[in-house]
Amino acid sequence: MDFFENQDRARKKTVQLVFLFMLGLVATLVAVNLVCFVAYWAVTSSDGYGSSPMFGDFSTAWQSWWGSNLNWQVSWGILAAVVIGTAFRFLELAGGGKKVAEWAGATPVDMSSQRSEYRQLINVCEEMAIAAGMPVPELYVMEREQGINAFVAGYKINQAVLVVTKGALEHLTRDQLQGVIGHEYSHILNGDMRLNVRLMAFLAGLVMIGQIGRFLFHSGFSTGHRRSYRSRDNDGRLAIVLVAAGVLFVAVGYIGVLVGRMIKAAVSRQREFLADASSVQFTRNPDGIAGALYEIKSRAEGSQLAHRHAEDMSHFCFGETVALSDRLATHPPILERIKRVNPNFIAKERTRRRQTESAEDSVARSAPDAFNNVLMAAGVAALAGQVSPDQVKYAQKLYKHIPEQVKIWVHQSEGAKAFIYGQVMLGNDELKQSVLDEISQRDPKVMSSLKNIWPYCKKMDEQLRQPILEIALATLKRLPESERVIFLDRLEFLVQLDGRVDFIEWVTLTLTRMRLQQADDRGFESLGSNLTPHLAALSDLFRILVEQSRDVVEAEQMYKSVCERFGIVYQPNKTLQEVGFDKLSSALLALQTVSFSHRKAVLQACADIIQSDGEIDFREYEVVRIIAECLECPMPVLVLSGAEAIDERDIPIPFS
Repeated sequence: MDFFENQDRARKKTVQLVFLFMLGLVATLVAVNLVCFVAYWAVTSSDGYGSSPMFGDFSTAWQSWWGSNLNWQVSWGILAAVVIGTAFRFLELAGGGKKVAEWAGATPVDMSSQRSEYRQLINVCEEMAIAAGMPVPELYVMEREQGINAFVAGYKINQAVLVVTKGALEHLTRDQLQGVIGHEYSHILNGDMRLNVRLMAFLAGLVMIGQIGRFLFHSGFSTGHRRSYRSRDNDGRLAIVLVAAGVLFVAVGYIGVLVGRMIKAAVSRQREFLADASSVQFTRNPDGIAGALYEIKSRAEGSQLAHRHAEDMSHFCFGETVALSDRLATHPPILERIKRVNPNFIAKERTRRRQTESAEDSVARSAPDAFNNVLMAAGVAALAGQVSPDQVKYAQKLYKHIPEQVKIWVHQSEGAKAFIYGQVMLGNDELKQSVLDEISQRDPKVMSSLKNIWPYCKKMDEQLRQPILEIALATLKRLPESERVIFLDRLEFLVQLDGRVDFIEWVTLTLTRMRLQQADDRGFESLGSNLTPHLAALSDLFRILVEQSRDVVEAEQMYKSVCERFGIVYQPNKTLQEVGFDKLSSALLALQTVSFSHRKAVLQACADIIQSDGEIDFREYEVVRIIAECLECPMPVLVLSGAEAIDERDIPIPFS
């Protein structure tokens, strides 16, 4: 199953989730009605003076219950409570991943921090994001949690956050942490994040019944206490009923909790096995994730969380957050997970722990895959969401090639802005001074950072441009919205300063918009199943790709063929000036509303055009990769070999 199928499958699973939720709701309604009927039977059978039996004739009480319409009132009341509980949780988490992280008590990681455990987390996350061709998630740490755990959250890949516990940072080696991060990244690429948030919201409604029961229980005690100051027996009778109803509602509320646990267990277990396997596929190092799982098994605190919402988050996390029976656990048993990824791990663990591990040598050595320099068009779209060990290794090489001083700069907001401004200046040699003057006037604090980073921008290897840009954008995502809006306005002004937009400027501006604009994090989003409304957008997209290809003649012929494939009117005389990069941005924005299966077809057509001569070089691959990212279909880094590859022995010396 490829990335596109996983995304569409995750959306279809929401329908299954709603069905399970409805079954749980029906079971809860039946149970609550039975509880209320028993209470009604007890009350109506009493004469008010305590002289008659508590329970009278059943059939009479049953007829009276149905005739009073109380059953409908109870049902509608419970239904309203469940809906309110679900809606409240959806609203509570409407901000997406960032809201979930804050709700879990996590604090953001300072990307410029020099704390060793933070730097290791940042380095691993940035390396693997480069390898996967996806944005660097915002990083958070649960500082009060000693258990080893982690989770990702968000509605979209572009707005994902990754949360790890303090215990994970303190107790895991680099290899083990990489295994955990690989596991969490696979949840992002498999479309699990959105499903997890929805599941949490649905289950919040089901457990609302128990909360109502606790309220009634305390109300009954309060009423009974007031009775001591009154002479009316009705108060005492009401208190007994409220306390009894409260106890019964708490008991019935446990049914909601039990149903919720069963739903989470049904939804989560197989996804955890898949994420474990994907982590091994990323790193080709089964000892990494197996070692992390073994650490959880061998420590007293394990993966459990002390947070009051620990059980609510159980299906989010790498390991179990609370102790539950195997039947209700959201994760498979740890030993079974270890055996799945590395059957021999436990037997050799004692010996392995005595050896000094080198994190940098943990990835298996292998030759680059055959598609690295010459990619067949039929396989380009299939690369979306896939990460091989070679790509992880190459991403590590790229990351090492970035000077440490540059990393320090772009992990700070002023340096990150300076790097992005520098990308705009690359295409404006004749207007360089005008650009500098504008930056000096509009953003004077950035000028000193720009002077430092500009020499590197000029001589930077093109393979490092997007990795550094992604790191810079991850830094700027943490700025307040008002500051992000101002920066975007300034950047757009500089891009338009010379009256034209080249490819580097378009990439810089497009990715910056995607990362920094206020996220539209909606819990539910309907995707179209028809490309017909978007044919004009597709025509513009394909025409621009013809101009970006090395062999324009071959690309034109492929463009004609692709137009026939999609039912688009072929326009051979349409020029790049008539389309422009602004229309490309609009086209890609429109295509974000179609299903992932349609996006796969579009992405494959783009690959067909861009490498119509049978080959694809780094720049052409980057064109397809940027388009894929705009369509929320991340493609991995291209592993180059030979003269094109970055030589890992030629690491630049940091400069001041």
